[in-house]
Amino acid sequence: MLLQDIEREKRRSENPEAMEEDVEDEVAEIKAAHFEESMKYARRSVSDADIRKYQAFAQTLQQSRGFGSEFRFADTAAAGTTTADPFAAAAGADDDDLYS
Repeated sequence: MLLQDIEREKRRSENPEAMEEDVEDEVAEIKAAHFEESMKYARRSVSDADIRKYQAFAQTLQQSRGFGSEFRFADTAAAGTTTADPFAAAAGADDDDLYS
């Protein structure tokens, strides 16, 4: 136990009903220096071969999803519809529409 903990326990035992006024944060703040110190002892866990496999997989996945390609909506005129509203032809064909 730290000296602060011993003193805190002594105050609690002397006056158990008193509220502690000097409650400190129990969790220390992790700073950049702590991270840098821990990274000194870190070792690499992924091999070069694994990285190459992942990169090949990621590239294949991007190509299969079409990332990077220039997606464009088809022209309505090229699709055979001459009206500006693509739903106009479908609405005219439905004679049993309850809301018209």
